[in-house]
Amino acid sequence: MQDDDLYGGYDEQSNPLAGTAGAAFKALGADAPPPGTAAMGPPGTAMKSFVPGTAMRGGTAMQGQQDAARPMTSNRGAGFTSAPNKKFDPLNRSMGTTLGSSNAGSLLATRKGETSPEDQARSLEKTVHDLLEKSAADAVKGDINSALENAMEAKKAERKLCRFREQHNLSEQINVELTYAVDFNLAHMYHMNKNFNEAINLYTAIVRNKNYPQSGWLRVNMGNIYFEQKKYTSSIKMYRMALDQIAATAKEVRFKIMRNIGLSFVRMGQYPDALQTFATVMDNVPDHQTGYNLVMCNYALSDREGMKTAFQKLLKVSPPNEMDDDDDALNDDDDDMQAVVVDDGLKEELRKRNSTITRLIVKAAQLISEKVDRANGFEGGFQWCCEQLREAGYIKLANEVELAKATRFMGQKQFDKAVGVFKEFEKKEPRVKARAATNLAFLYFLEGETDQADKYSEMALKSDRYNARAYVNKGCVLVDRGDLESARNLFNEAAGIDPYCVEAIYNLGLVSQRLNELPYALAAFKKLHNMVPDNVEVIHQIATTYDMMGDFKNAVKWFEMLTSMVPNDPGVLARLGAIHARFDDEAKALHYYQESHRVYPVNMDVISWLGAYHVKSETYEKAMPFFDLASKIQPQEVKWALMVASCYRRTNNLPGALAKYKQIHSAHPDNVECLRYLVHLCSELGRRAEAGEYMTKLKKAEKAAVPEATATAAAMQQQPANGGGMGGMGMGMGGMPVDDELGSSAVAAQNRGKKMLVKEHLGGKDNDDWGNEQLGDDLLPM
Repeated sequence: MQDDDLYGGYDEQSNPLAGTAGAAFKALGADAPPPGTAAMGPPGTAMKSFVPGTAMRGGTAMQGQQDAARPMTSNRGAGFTSAPNKKFDPLNRSMGTTLGSSNAGSLLATRKGETSPEDQARSLEKTVHDLLEKSAADAVKGDINSALENAMEAKKAERKLCRFREQHNLSEQINVELTYAVDFNLAHMYHMNKNFNEAINLYTAIVRNKNYPQSGWLRVNMGNIYFEQKKYTSSIKMYRMALDQIAATAKEVRFKIMRNIGLSFVRMGQYPDALQTFATVMDNVPDHQTGYNLVMCNYALSDREGMKTAFQKLLKVSPPNEMDDDDDALNDDDDDMQAVVVDDGLKEELRKRNSTITRLIVKAAQLISEKVDRANGFEGGFQWCCEQLREAGYIKLANEVELAKATRFMGQKQFDKAVGVFKEFEKKEPRVKARAATNLAFLYFLEGETDQADKYSEMALKSDRYNARAYVNKGCVLVDRGDLESARNLFNEAAGIDPYCVEAIYNLGLVSQRLNELPYALAAFKKLHNMVPDNVEVIHQIATTYDMMGDFKNAVKWFEMLTSMVPNDPGVLARLGAIHARFDDEAKALHYYQESHRVYPVNMDVISWLGAYHVKSETYEKAMPFFDLASKIQPQEVKWALMVASCYRRTNNLPGALAKYKQIHSAHPDNVECLRYLVHLCSELGRRAEAGEYMTKLKKAEKAAVPEATATAAAMQQQPANGGGMGGMGMGMGGMPVDDELGSSAVAAQNRGKKMLVKEHLGGKDNDDWGNEQLGDDLLPM
C-alpha cells in the first residue's frame, strides 16, 4: 500500500477511523486538533502535513481518489478478548506509535496505569544488568558461591527477556552483547567454583556461536581450565587455537599465551620445547617471570652456558622502579607524614612488584650458583651472580644474593664463613647492615656467646628501630641473663611492630609461663594458634598451660588434638596417661601409658607406672617384665631387681625368687634387703647351712649400714627442698631460643602426685612383700 493510498479519499460516515486525524479524535471523545497540525501515521511512515480537502501525495484530486478507492474492510476481529492478561489494543498502541501530535492527548498515548512492552523489556534488562554486576562484585569479594548463584539467576533473567521480546515482536531489540556477557560471566563463575565440565561446555557453546566474532579469545580460558586439570596436551591445543584467532597486532597478548604454552611443556617434562618457547618470548616481549622460567629450564637440562645466558637475559629486563627509602628520608617524629607514606596505594603497588622481582632474581641466583662455577662450587657461583648483578645496576639485589650466600653457609654449618660474610655488611647502608647484624646476633646466641649477640642486636636496633627480629634477639639475650620482665617487654614490642612475628609471640608465651602469668601465656599461644593452626608446638604449649592452670578438662582436649596430629609422640601419650591417672581413670591411663611404652619402651616413668599398676591389680606375671626391663635400663639401681624377685615370690615361685636374689647378691653384696630375703627363703626351703651363711653376711652389712644411714639422714635434714622442672632450653618457632622451663612448684607437685599414686598402687592389705617387710620407700617406683 502506498502512502497516497493510506490517506486517500476519506468518508467520515462509512469509516470514521480511516479519515482525518480530527475524525479519529472525535471517535475517542476528544477535541479535534486544528487544521494544519501534524499527524502521526502508522508504523514506518513519516510525519505529514494534513489539510482536509487536499490530497496527501501524487498531485491528484481527492474526489477522484474517493471514487477509485475501495472501502476499508478487514477479515479479522477488532482484537477484543476476555483473557485477563491480554489487553484490548485495536490501534496497536503497544507498538509505541501515535497517530496524533506529540502533545498531550495523542491517540496512542499509554493510558494511566498501563506499561508498554518496551518499558517491561527495559525493566527486565535492568534486572539482568543488576544480577550481572552483583555476581562480579561477589567474585571480587571472594564469595564465589554467591557469585555463581547470581550468575545463574542472571542467565535465567536474560532468557526470560529474550522470550518476552520474541513474544511481543521485538526480536530486533535483542541485545546480543548482553547475552554474551551473561554467558561469559557464568562460565567464569563455573571455573572459579571448580565446576570444570560445566565451564568447558559453556565456553565451547560460546566459541561456536557465529554471533560472537571475538569469542575465539575465550579458548585461552579453556586452556587455563585444562591446565588446572593437569590435561596439558589439551591446554596446549587450546592455547594454539587461540593464537590462530588473535591478530598479529596484539603482540603482548600472543606472547603471554606462548608463555602459558611453555609452562604446559614444563609440567609435561618437555624442557627442550619449553626452553624454545620461553626463549622466543624473551627475544620479543621479555619479562622477569619468563626469564626466571628460562633459567629453570636450562638448570633442568644442566646447560651451564645456557644458565649463564638466561640469567644475563633476565638481568637485561628493565629493572624495577627504584624508590627512595621513606623511613630514612622522613623524620622519626613526623608520624603524620609516615602515615601518608604508608597509605600511598601507588607506592604500595610498586613495593609489591619490586618484592616479586627481587624474589625471582634471588631465587634464580640461588638455583644456578652450584652449577655455573664447576671449580669453586656454590661460593664461586654466588660470586659470579653478584658480579653480574652489579654490572646490570642491581646493587641492592647483589646485597640480597650475598645474604643468601651467608644463609647457604649457615645451612652447611660453615658458621665462620657465614659470620665473615655478615661482617662485610657493617659498612654498608643501614637497612642491609641491620639485617646482617640481626643474623650475626642469632649466630652468636646459638654458639652461646651472649655478649656478642647482645652487641649485634643493639647494632641492629640502632640501624632500624622497627626491626622486630632484632627485638626478639635482644629479648632472648635478656632471658639467658635472667631478666624475664625486660625480655617480656621486648617481645611485646616486637609483636607490636610486626603482628605476624611468630617468634616474638611464642617466646612471649614461654616467658609468661616462667613468670607464672598463665592467663597471659594462654592468650599469647591462642593468638599464635589462630595464625598457625597446624603447628604442633603451639598446641602442646596450650595444653601444657591448661595443665599448669589446673584445667585438666581443656588440657586433655588439647593433648588429644595433638595426638591426632602426632599420633606416635610418647611424651604426649605419657602426659595424657598421667592426667587420667590423677583422676583415677585407670582404664584410659593404662591405655595411654601402654601406647607410650609401645612407641618408646625405655621411659622409666612409664615403666614404673605400668609395673605398679599390675602389682596393684595382683597380676604379678605382667608386672615382672616391666621391672626386669627397668633393671636392665638402670642396672645400678638394685630396687628394680628386688621387685622382680618379689614378683617371683608373690607367684609362689620360690626357686626362681632364690635364684634372682642370689644374682642380686653377686652384683650388690652389701645390700641388706637382699640378704634378708636370702635368709628368709633359705629357711623356708630348708637350706639351713646357706641360711646361716647369709645371716652372718647380713649382720656385717647391717653394722656397716648404720653409720652410712646416719650420715645420709643428717644430710637430708640440712638440704633444702627444691622443686624439679621439666627444663631445658627450648627453641622459639623459627627464631631465637628461649627457656621454656615450666614453673618449679607445678612440676614438684606433679612429681609428688606421681609418688603418692605409686605408693597407693603398691600399698594394700597383707602386702608383706611391698610394705611390711622393711623394704623401705626406696624400693618403690619413683
